[in-house]
Amino acid sequence: MVTLTEQSKQLWRMEDPELDDEGQVVTGGMWEHQREWWQLPNFIRLLVAGYGAGKTLPLCKRMISLALINGDSGSGSHAGAPVGLVSPTFPMARETTMTTLSELLQGKKTVLRNFTWKHNKNTHTFHVVHGGRHGRILVYSGLHPEMLKGPNLSAVGIDEPFIQDEAVFHQMVARVRHPLARKKEINLTGTPEQLNWGYRLAEGELGENQDVGIVHASTRANKALETSYANRLEGSFDELAAQAYVEGKFVNLSKGATYFTFDRKKHVVDLPCPAGASLFMGMDFNVNPMAFLVGWKEFDPSTGQVGRVHIFKEYEQANSYTPDACSAVKKDFPDLVDCYPDPTCRTRQTNAPGGKTDAAWIRDAGMTVHAFSKIDSVRDTVNAVNGAFRNNRLTIGPKCLKLKEYLTVHTWEDAHKAAMKAKGHLLDAMRYPVSYLMPVGKTAVTSEVFF
Repeated sequence: MVTLTEQSKQLWRMEDPELDDEGQVVTGGMWEHQREWWQLPNFIRLLVAGYGAGKTLPLCKRMISLALINGDSGSGSHAGAPVGLVSPTFPMARETTMTTLSELLQGKKTVLRNFTWKHNKNTHTFHVVHGGRHGRILVYSGLHPEMLKGPNLSAVGIDEPFIQDEAVFHQMVARVRHPLARKKEINLTGTPEQLNWGYRLAEGELGENQDVGIVHASTRANKALETSYANRLEGSFDELAAQAYVEGKFVNLSKGATYFTFDRKKHVVDLPCPAGASLFMGMDFNVNPMAFLVGWKEFDPSTGQVGRVHIFKEYEQANSYTPDACSAVKKDFPDLVDCYPDPTCRTRQTNAPGGKTDAAWIRDAGMTVHAFSKIDSVRDTVNAVNGAFRNNRLTIGPKCLKLKEYLTVHTWEDAHKAAMKAKGHLLDAMRYPVSYLMPVGKTAVTSEVFF
């Protein structure tokens, strides 16, 4: 059987497109970022790029190749295992994916013998016959995700996925299950839109347990575009929007980012616990989820104060209480003794059995409770965290996927919304120890220790 790589070389040129003196494409091909995406070995493959970078074209090429590989040697209308291609709406599909498919298929028909195709506009189905194989491409709209239930597919492509509902992605992943499929994969190509589910798939907890590969590309990666096009885009956007829509990066476009000094490139590092450093636990009191984390603190001998804090493990437990959290941490880190919880621990109970305060449960687990005697304003504790990031005294481990996401997306503007409040609990578990150990405008002697 012909492999996908062999078949792709038969159908598509892989070298850079050839341009004439006016910058027009003379012969087709793929730019470097398109080839890099094409060669990803992952089951879920993302091409995230700026406007005009060239995303829909390689996606449609890929779906044609996958349709033929997963097709059958028969010629009937239901041969083999079909592939699915989802656009945000059918009107958009007619302007983008269906037009691109038609142009590519017609181009192949003119240069390849025994290559035929047809488009059934009533069922939005493309039939492709080549090399003795008959493949089908079923075009869908993602406007109503519940309507995507049902079909068995061999592979899926989603065009501009990040302006579509997350349910589209989950529905299509569930559809890739055809028993006759020879090559199963999910392909997503689009421009990043805010820090939504696409960000969580590419860099957050949604992609944590999935086989995901990603290629980022700038608008300028498409050398067939005039330089002035990218310049005009940059001129029409502010700096953050340009990073998304020109550079193809996931950024927080909301105003009022809470932790605005956090920089993933600078502050997400994998650091072992150095000699002389000690472990600690940060803790927020909330039943669903119960949020807590573990890090290490290192003292600066020149000042006698904490010089650096590194958080490397996060926990979110549904329907959990303080004793459960303490038990989980002590199981993983038996020697941990310092806990920095919500200062309300002296009086608050998370409805755990026994009628004890949260501080009492922490002490019973063999830990020392550290908390300010007076509860600081949220602004003050957030300022402490921002100051620690700014001075490179606070870092986050790469396995803290949720904490990284929440630091990036949390805004003052949306802090009151239910979804943002849910993210706030893990952030609170971080800011309690950081603001205690690296306080703004005060020292730790103004705090209390509950033994």
